Amino acid sequence: MGYMHYDLGGLAKGKVIEVILQGNTANVYLMDAENFHKYSNGFPFNALGGLMTFSPIRLMTIDNGHWHLVMDLPHGKGTVKTSYRFTATKAANISTKLALFRPTEAQKKAILAMKGISAESPASPAVSIPSAPAATVAAASAASAKPEQVTCNKCGILTIRGKFCMDCGSPMENTCPGCSVINPMMCKFCPECGYRY
Repeated sequence: MGYMHYDLGGLAKGKVIEVILQGNTANVYLMDAENFHKYSNGFPFNALGGLMTFSPIRLMTIDNGHWHLVMDLPHGKGTVKTSYRFTATKAANISTKLALFRPTEAQKKAILAMKGISAESPASPAVSIPSAPAATVAAASAASAKPEQVTCNKCGILTIRGKFCMDCGSPMENTCPGCSVINPMMCKFCPECGYRY
């Protein structure tokens, strides 16, 4: 199976999304575009929601921005029917607190399935969406090739090569004072000019 992804587009702060589940319990996440990118590449991500054993679930955007709604099955097996709608209801059980989630093995397999990479076990029953709005799963599977990964020297997590670690925010590059070449933080000497850090 894969995960269910709805691209909600640009939403204002305080918009309430009500999610209905029928069947198995499911992980339900509301996240911004940056954290959806992390989720869809198997990295730790921040989101509202989590494992839901009841329905309906109400989640509220905590800032203006581009938002994504994602659902997956906690153990990668089972079937759940899902639907969502925007509502003006402001009940006490609305989730507005971000939490850090680390992908489980089942979630990583779901991500591989969405990218068309087969897992070692036979495919589980697909999650069904009876009456979903126009957003489709295609947006998630259209992701480009996986970026190069490196290990952060500070926290030790595998992260995407870039200027900063996606998990702890530590710098991942040094600009050489001798020749201005950008080098990884782990370099003791600049490979271009030999400058010692």
